[in-house]
Amino acid sequence: AALAMLRTIVVLAVAASIPSFSSAFLASSPLPVAAGRSAATGVCSVRASQQSESVSRRSLLAAGFAAGLALPLSSANAQDAPAAAPAPAAEAAPAAAPLAVKPEAFKVSGTYATDVTDLLGRMKAATAFKKGDSGMKPVVEDCRAAMNTFVAYYRRNNKVAGAASFSTLYTAISTLSGHFQNYGAEYPVPEKRKKRLSQQYAEIEKQVTRGR
Repeated sequence: AALAMLRTIVVLAVAASIPSFSSAFLASSPLPVAAGRSAATGVCSVRASQQSESVSRRSLLAAGFAAGLALPLSSANAQDAPAAAPAPAAEAAPAAAPLAVKPEAFKVSGTYATDVTDLLGRMKAATAFKKGDSGMKPVVEDCRAAMNTFVAYYRRNNKVAGAASFSTLYTAISTLSGHFQNYGAEYPVPEKRKKRLSQQYAEIEKQVTRGR
């Protein structure tokens, strides 16, 4: 009986790996019916576990294949997708044109050196303009008004009228005033005349500093 049981166990193990063998063996087995039934039950459970294991393996393989297939597809779709168009750059606002600011009106203080310095500053500004510069007209008009006011006030002053600085300044005023009188308030001073006026401005400043 022990040898028969051992033989049955070995055969069952082989039958587990070869399913078609189990039914033929069970039909020829000399075991009692009860033993045959229990053996058949064991074979069925073994086959069921193998089938479930095979199914689970197939499920894992199918899932892995689907995941592997999805990765290259998603990568291909990402590569084939058109790149997003860059956002349009904001247009720079145009630069505002410079505003022509009219200088403060010239006022005689009664102090000759102070008034000469003020007037020279306005005359230099009007002389410095070049062709195409903006804001020239209000500066020139202010300069012309300041020269007229200065001459009208100090020409009657005998102490000032005889000074060397006043004589040089009066010559520069006549040159600059005559230029704008002939060509208008928007025509720049020519370079040759501008150079001569610059020399006169420097000489006037030296004379005023020396009290002359």
